[in-house]
Amino acid sequence: MRVRDPYGGLIARNRLFVAFSIRYARPADRAKIAAVTWLLDGQPPRRDEGGRDQLLAPSKMYAAGRHVIAVRIAPAGGGAPVDAELQVTATDCQIASVAQRDDGTRSVTIDVDSGGPSLRAVELVPARGRFAAALRGGRLGTVTAGGRTWPLRATALDRRRRTLRIAALPAGTTALTVRLAPGVAPSARACALTATLEGGAGAPVRVVSPRC
Repeated sequence: MRVRDPYGGLIARNRLFVAFSIRYARPADRAKIAAVTWLLDGQPPRRDEGGRDQLLAPSKMYAAGRHVIAVRIAPAGGGAPVDAELQVTATDCQIASVAQRDDGTRSVTIDVDSGGPSLRAVELVPARGRFAAALRGGRLGTVTAGGRTWPLRATALDRRRRTLRIAALPAGTTALTVRLAPGVAPSARACALTATLEGGAGAPVRVVSPRC
């Protein structure tokens, strides 16, 4: 089992809720645990709506700054408990993000958010492998941004199919959703892509990794 931090150690205090959880290797392992105790900076959290295996609380419960989230896992039938700690920092700053999800049909959806600044273009790069060639009609999927949706064509791929570039975004775009057709993405895993965010003239280029 492991304790999961989906935020990569950085909590945005503008989120509604923040969740940390225990992940089991097998569903049957859940029954091997007698009790789970969560602590925030050495004290029981003021709010926790996540049940035994999850610390779920409003992001505002975390004051801006560094925190230690500790969890003690007591095995059923006795034995020494297992302790784990997560080091996290809560911030009021906007955080850029990229998240990938599989909708169960082998299509892959990627959500990209700049955290505030306008975007001119976004490049998606897989951690391994390459994007598949375009499907019939030259389409890879769709892009949704600025209140409209348009087809994503094979011309968005570089020659080696290692980079998928979405350019000419509508003015003022800060977030977009890319839906790739089944088989186009090299992997449906949640942490399989990074995003390079390009802002307006003079803005720095940022590389954003998924928080897994």
